[in-house]
Order: sequence, then structure tokens, then C-alpha cells
Amino acid sequence: MKNTNFLLFKKIVFLSLISWLFFSLTPDRLLAQVKPAPRLEKFFPVSVWYTGGKVRAPMIEPVSNRSRAEWKKDLEQIKNLGFNTVRCWIEWAYNEKEEGKYDFSSLQLLTDLAAEVGLKVICQVYVDSAPEWVGKKFPEAEFVSSNGVRVHSQSAPGYCFDHPGVREKVLNFFSAAASAVKGKPAFYGWDLWSEPHIINWAEVYYVGDLKYVQFCYCPSSQARFREWLKKKYQTVDKLNQAWHRTFHDFAEVEPPRYGTILTYTDYVDFQEYISDKLAEDLALKAQAIKKVMPEAIVTSHSAIPGLFSRPSWDGTPDDRKMNDSVDYYGVSIYPKHAGAVRPWSPFFRAAGLDFVRSMSWPNAGFYVGELQAGYGVFGLKVSVPVTPEDLRDWMWSMVAYGARAMNVYAYYPMSSGYEAGGYGLVELDGKITRRAEEAGKVARTISRNMDLFLKARPVPAEIAIVYNPLAHLVGGQQTFTSEGQPVGYNNLSESLQGVHRAFYEQGYQVDFLHVRDLETRASKYRLVIVPYPVMISQKYLRDLIDYVKKGGMLLVEARCGWVDERGFSFPVLPGGGLDEVLGCREERLLPLSRTGKMLISQAHQALPFLKPGDSLDTVFFEETFTLTDKKAEVLATSEDGHPMLVLAPYGQGRALIAGSFLGSAYHHFHNKNNARFLTGLAAWLGIKKQTEVQPEPVSALVETRWLESPEDRILFVFNRHEEKVKASLRFPCPWPEAELKDLEREKVVLLKMADRQASFSLELAPQQVQVFRLSKKEK
Repeated sequence: MKNTNFLLFKKIVFLSLISWLFFSLTPDRLLAQVKPAPRLEKFFPVSVWYTGGKVRAPMIEPVSNRSRAEWKKDLEQIKNLGFNTVRCWIEWAYNEKEEGKYDFSSLQLLTDLAAEVGLKVICQVYVDSAPEWVGKKFPEAEFVSSNGVRVHSQSAPGYCFDHPGVREKVLNFFSAAASAVKGKPAFYGWDLWSEPHIINWAEVYYVGDLKYVQFCYCPSSQARFREWLKKKYQTVDKLNQAWHRTFHDFAEVEPPRYGTILTYTDYVDFQEYISDKLAEDLALKAQAIKKVMPEAIVTSHSAIPGLFSRPSWDGTPDDRKMNDSVDYYGVSIYPKHAGAVRPWSPFFRAAGLDFVRSMSWPNAGFYVGELQAGYGVFGLKVSVPVTPEDLRDWMWSMVAYGARAMNVYAYYPMSSGYEAGGYGLVELDGKITRRAEEAGKVARTISRNMDLFLKARPVPAEIAIVYNPLAHLVGGQQTFTSEGQPVGYNNLSESLQGVHRAFYEQGYQVDFLHVRDLETRASKYRLVIVPYPVMISQKYLRDLIDYVKKGGMLLVEARCGWVDERGFSFPVLPGGGLDEVLGCREERLLPLSRTGKMLISQAHQALPFLKPGDSLDTVFFEETFTLTDKKAEVLATSEDGHPMLVLAPYGQGRALIAGSFLGSAYHHFHNKNNARFLTGLAAWLGIKKQTEVQPEPVSALVETRWLESPEDRILFVFNRHEEKVKASLRFPCPWPEAELKDLEREKVVLLKMADRQASFSLELAPQQVQVFRLSKKEK
């Protein structure tokens, strides 16, 4: 007993030390220690998911005396199709069945075989399924829901990373895996976390309604949250003032479990903490790899583009924060997932990809961690088929939007589970499909022109749509309309998508700008748009004011700065001083049962595509204004004549407020005048499209995207129409004489030149994409 108590004492001291070391690092200090310096890559991975045999991820087939021959045959086929990389995986539950006894023989064999056939290797690490010994050693590390229910792991979802003992074992596992392949020439990099959430791979319905239940409330998670609060508030008195509580010590504080009528600052803090915590956890995993393999690429990827998510959904990460933790952050793309109501539209996919690209600006690109290879399956629900044309379209779309790697999921269909039979590139018996052949052709073209693609980057945009995740949290957990119903699937997302779609349809490139980057990056844009700005931090309001003062053009939607980062109302709306910038203040607010109308009241140079009497759709509510600045102009009114669209000069710039949510209204109802209003602002400011497209039929949507490098340009042309399209394209050329070459067919295309304007015509079948290289023509 004495020895047992001594060992227990040593364990407590050790875990306390680990915890102290972790909590002593602020998020910025932690990320500064693990964030690698920007790097110029010399390789563009195009892979399929395969880890030896036919088992689905994260399961692993044991190495047998047949493995070498069978796995090598598969790898040779992957290479022959045209791929240059294989994406394998390891799993904590399989690779460390007994504490401290690691078996990475399958990873090592696969990496050696990949070298023999000429493939690189990227490894996905799964620690969301844990070995049984973890629960026996650390029973207090079980996840706990907000209603106090403990989650007993069934391999998944594993155990809480906030527990110091679990964290130590997980990070040891990462380092051990790195040691197992260190020095192997075929090994290229790691994906440290697939689709990060607090809980993965477990639909724990027995704990309650998952729309409202949150994680994690185990003792370690609560302790970590308290440390985060200490750094933010410094003293209990300041915390009490913010939360309207009467704590005597931080030790009494717990994460909020439900909303009250008093304040929801506690809820906002908890959601912000979760996104910080996920980024810190990813940084720690990167550090565990980098200390063994500093040269290796470290990546991670979200389940969907963050544009379509919200913080309260199972602890969803902030993509911008996650990018700071790894070399490349990325996304899973499943346009025909079985869980989707319908396949992704071009508008939906474009908005998602532009969002992923924009959030990845610190890393100059993103990784597509998973790209759907075959039809989706979810129990008895199946998606529409994935076609060879889909794979070509999707793969080239990823490259066109700035991807630096693509990982097609998966080589073989899922062998088991509720996705059995789905998502495969080839058949389960190994039969090669046309999808596999087409995907391989794209992969081969990328490898053949790898230096070109590695040097090229998306052309800078002049329009930014501000992404302010705090707006998701307005009202806390009580987010309802005046009719008593939830305000929609995702109000912020729908507003952002609507604004994006208006520009996308007309061929304008736009960025999404995270509010945390306003201070340093807003000046790069000639037009900054803030949709759904109902809850925004005071600091970011000051950044917007500074942007206008220095010469920018700002458009904000209704009730801008309604509440601040604490959930407290500003005394005047627009809030935070924007009333002075916009030359008006709120006069009246009316709820709408569905939609209303905003009427253009005058011909104005800011409205080149609209005329007096034209109507724009409004949604949710209508806000009208009283003018407070003589220089402010009313451009549109409510149906009863009250000002709803006000433009005012401020400093060296101008600002415009619309008294409703025009982006969300366009997303839902597609009134072309809403889009004409937005694109008219770009035309007024002299913002040019990268390419002028004249399609036949005129209703057809032909999408063009450009990548550029100092020596070359890459042009992608996509037919988003359901029928064959003829199109004439015209664009500025950086050289007096240029050559245009079809990269896949390796043929020169006839290009007309006049005054450094280039033009050519082409025909595109439905869903067809063509990729061209534009380069200086040598005399």
C-alpha cells in the first residue's frame, strides 16, 4: 500500500507539472513555438487514400506474408493511373494496443513499397479511436456532456485531450510514429487531425439532443477553461462583472450549460475558448512531429468549409486559427455526400472553396484532405453517382482555387460500417473504373507541369467579404426570430453566400476576410462588405472605421454593431461609432414574416445597374434611418418612404448601410436587383473582372479562374451550364505577344492580340473544363 501511495503521489506530481507547463503557454506563445516558417514547396501531392489491403479508414490490415506482394500490386496500379502519392493512415487503437508498445510495421512496409514504385507517402493520424488501456489508466478522462453524462468510449470517440495523462500519451504516439519513418525517402508528410471537433466519430444520442448538448465538461476541460478565463480577465471581479456572477475564486467557475435572460457573455467566452483550444491542440500535435521530423509537412483538414458551419456545432474549429498551427490546413470536399439533400451547386462549391482559400492566406495555399471518389453511402441512403466528369471538374476546381495538394478518398470503397460500399475510386474487387482513369489523367497533368503549378498563386482580389464568426452567437443559445422560430439554418453563412454568389455569377473574384485580419489586410481591398454584422467586437468596428477613414469603400448590412463581443447593446445604432461614419442612426425596426421591398429612390453613380423604382428584396427585418450628416445621401427607401440605403463620405473614404440583409435575401429569393446592387458598386469603383466572357447561350454560366506566377499565367475555364456552350473570352495580357497552350492536350490555341488584350473562343461540353498556360511569346 505504501508503494502504491508513493506511485500515486508521483503520478499526481507529474501530471500537475505537465498541466502547469501546458497552461503556462498562452495561445500566441504556443503557436509561435510550433508554427513553421513559410516554405516553398517542391512537390504537389496528388494521392489516393490507401493503407494496404481493403479495410476502411481508420482500420488497418495486419502485415502478413502476402502483404508485400498484394500491397505492391495495388501501389503499382495507383502509380500507373497517374497519381504521385499514396495517403495512408495509422490509428492509436491499433498501433499501440499495449501502453508504450508501438507497432508501425504496416506504415513502414507501405512506405518502403511506395519508394520502390516511385510514390510519396502522406500519413493520416487517427487518435479519436483509443486503445482500451487508456480508459483503464485514466477513467476520469472520459468525455462529459453539458448535462453531466459520461461518454464511455467504444474505441471512438476516445478520451479527452485536455487530460494531462491522455495528452502526454497522444503526443508520445505522434512522436513515436515520426521516429518509425524518419529517414525514409518516400515519406513526405502528415495530416495530424481529420475533421477536428471536440468529439469525433460518435453519434452519442443517449446524452440528449445534440443540437444543444456541448462538450467537454470533464474535470480537466473545466480546469483548462478556467486557465483561459484567467488570462482573459486576470481577476475574479472582472469575470463577475462580465458574467453577472458572484464567484469568490476561479476554482468555482464552470463552463455554461444553458442560457439565461441576464447575459450570455459566458456562452460567448466558452465558444471562443473552444476555437482557441482546437488550434492549440493542433499546434501541440504539430510540435510532437516536428521535434522528430522538422523537415516533414504537417497538415490538417476540416469536415466542411468553415463558411457552412458555426461554432456551436460539436465544437467546430475556426479555419483561420487552425491555419496558424500547421504548414497547411485544408478541408474535406464531398459534393455528392449521402448526407447532403442534393449535390453541391457550382455557387455553393465556389463559395466554400473561396472561403478555404481565403482563410489559408498565411500558408499561401491549402490541402484538400479528402476529395470524394465514388457515390456516397449512409446506411440505406445513397447519393447520385459520381461520374468521371465529376472527378475532372472537382480536381481542377481545387487546383484553380489554390490547393497545394489533393487526396482522393478513397482507393477502395468502404469495406464496413454504415458507409460500406461507398466512396471508392475503384471497385472493391480491384476493377478499374473510368472515374479512376480520369482522375489519374488529371494527376498526371499536374505532375508533368508541377513546377508551373507550384509557382502559381490565385490573382489578388479587390473585393473582400468580412467573415465575423462572432455573429453566429448573437442571442447566445436563444437565437430566434420574432415568430419564435430559429432564424434559419445558418444566417451568417447564408448572408455570406448570397453576397459571394452575386459577384461569382458576374465573374468577379472576391476574398473572405476574417475579422482578425481587418487591421493588417483591409487596406488591400477597394471594397469591403460586412454582411449580417449584428454582433461584432468593438475592436473590429474601430478597424472598419479606420479602413474608411484611410480611403476605403465600406458596405454594411442592417443593425451593424447591434451588440458587442460581450452581448451588450450599443447605445446608438449603427454601433461603435459607425453612426458618425455612415451619417445616420436607426429610426425604426420592423420584423418581416418572409420578405419585404427596398425601393431605389434616385439615379446615382453608385447604382449604375439600377434606376429609380427598382426594388430589392429584404429579409428578417427592415431598419430605417434618420440622417445626421448633411452630406449623407438616401439611395433607397422602404415602401412607405423611410430611408433604408444611406451613403456618406468619411475621411478619405465612403460608407454605405443597407437596412436589411440583402445577401441573405439574394441567397433565398434570387432577385437580380440585389445582385445588380452589389456588382454595381464594383463597377462604380472601377473594379475590373479578370476575364470578360460572352457565352452562347447568354444564360450559360462559364466560370474562369486564374493562377499567376512571374513567368506564366494558368487559365481554367469551366462550363457550369447543363448544355454545350460556345464562349468568347477576353482578358488583359502582361506581354505584347503571348502563347496560349492547352495543358492536357499539349496543343497551342489560336490567340488574338490587340493593345495587350488577348481573346480566343472555345466550345465546352456540359461540365467540361479546359486548362491553359499563358506565357510570353519569344520572338
